Amino acid sequence: MTEAHGHSHDWALAACFVGVIAWSCGPLMVRGITAPVAAFTFVRLVVSVPVMGGSAAIAGHRLTLSVFRGSLVPGIFFFLSMATGFTSFQHTSIANATLISSMQPVLMLLVAPRLFGEKPTALRVLLSAVALGGVSMVVLGAASDGEASLDGDLFAVANLVTWSAYFVFAKQARDKGVHPSAFLAGTFTTAAILGLPWVLIAWPDFGAIGEKDLLLIAGQVFVSGLFGHTLMTWCARFLDITLVSLINLLSPAISMAGAWLIYDQSMRAVQVVGATVMLGSIAFVVATRSTTVVRADEGLLAD
Repeated sequence: MTEAHGHSHDWALAACFVGVIAWSCGPLMVRGITAPVAAFTFVRLVVSVPVMGGSAAIAGHRLTLSVFRGSLVPGIFFFLSMATGFTSFQHTSIANATLISSMQPVLMLLVAPRLFGEKPTALRVLLSAVALGGVSMVVLGAASDGEASLDGDLFAVANLVTWSAYFVFAKQARDKGVHPSAFLAGTFTTAAILGLPWVLIAWPDFGAIGEKDLLLIAGQVFVSGLFGHTLMTWCARFLDITLVSLINLLSPAISMAGAWLIYDQSMRAVQVVGATVMLGSIAFVVATRSTTVVRADEGLLAD
């Protein structure tokens, strides 16, 4: 079933902001997990399969063979993004890991015109540059911090590339009218299948997953996964991909503040200034956004 076109609706934008907040909790949860990355990532994926499948069934859009086939390639990039992203969260500072990954708007500005026919205005390009300048201030402000490491930063770069690829495929699927819950059920199923050879090769110690780790994994499954991914995948149908990727820049600021509060990770004045510049730029982009997008008044259970 395809979705109707019409005027913009604030529900899509609200869903995007709430989804970003839910995603921002992910790095904080990963940082608190002490078990090996391969072990808890695989557990998270396996648990997510019935959760996402159940969500799709409740929405009235079960995972079909056709949707599963369409989610194979996105699922591969999703798995690679999750593996590299989780590794970066455990090996470098939360600020560096999330902010390097948030260079995504640059890639989206390059691919949006060709793949989606979007024509970012000169103002949006300028504001994107200003926002990324703010991101750079936060990254450079944390560069000399002992919590940051080159290996972790390189994993974050890999996460940037693979996540951007997944983001494009998800947008394309939604533009074709694929239901978000069914798409995510297929994506997580593919990722879980790919996780099996990873754990067989790495052979992580699953016994190292403690009670605290299980609680944090559950938080990932339901907060960042079911709640965050569903909202973000749903709203991708109704908003420009460049706008969504720019709003995503809020995630590093939220995660950075959370890391400062929960894990006592340092946050310098230059990082606060950079985050402020970034937030101001995003606010201006949202305020000047186009008013012609797909209608978003069907609700989350609709196509």
